[in-house]
Amino acid sequence: MSKLNQEVDPSSSFTSYQKFVIFMLTITMFTVVLDFMVMSPLGHIIMKTMKISASQFGVAVSAYAFSAGISALLTAGFANRFDRKKIFTFFLYGLYFGDTFLCYGSQL
Repeated sequence: MSKLNQEVDPSSSFTSYQKFVIFMLTITMFTVVLDFMVMSPLGHIIMKTMKISASQFGVAVSAYAFSAGISALLTAGFANRFDRKKIFTFFLYGLYFGDTFLCYGSQL
């Protein structure tokens, strides 16, 4: 019998907690990707409004990815000393509140 035709053992299905964790990880990844991917389709409007060139806009779009990579490397050294949920929550809220503050401050 091939693997495709075998019946699934009900005891090997995901628990409700595992489904919740997978859902939360999916939502988190969606928000992380949405955070910087929303800029690309708005490129024409942003370049016009801010009076920047296409190369300057490219730097702005890629700055998030570079800063996320550098932050991940810097954080990896001490992240294991703390509870993962707490450190994740701290950095996620810090990112969003920091972004909001910086965007507000740039308008002054």
